[in-house]
Amino acid sequence: ISRLFKSFPNIININKEAGRMMSEKEAFWKEIQRIQNNAVNVALTRMSEYEDVEKLLYDVTYDTIYGLMELLDGHKNSAIQGEIRDVSSGKCINSNMELHNYCEEYLKCSEI
Repeated sequence: ISRLFKSFPNIININKEAGRMMSEKEAFWKEIQRIQNNAVNVALTRMSEYEDVEKLLYDVTYDTIYGLMELLDGHKNSAIQGEIRDVSSGKCINSNMELHNYCEEYLKCSEI
């Protein structure tokens, strides 16, 4: 076996890299879980304040999208930050800006 590892020294590095990648993916999806749980819990605690389901749905989706934008901006977890690229130009559309700051401008939410 030791001869096998000498012949293929990168196997160990690949396994370490795969383990790190798995933990990075897990950290990312744990943050997504937290965002979803937070949006649902906020909606459940405020449910009696809503007169119609449409406003509730706008607020739940707003809170979820806002949380996702904060995650991409690097505010939810300092180890996670995302770049959004325009496919045709290759330019990063969120360089020098905070995505979550644009939620109010583009998304609906109630005043509750």
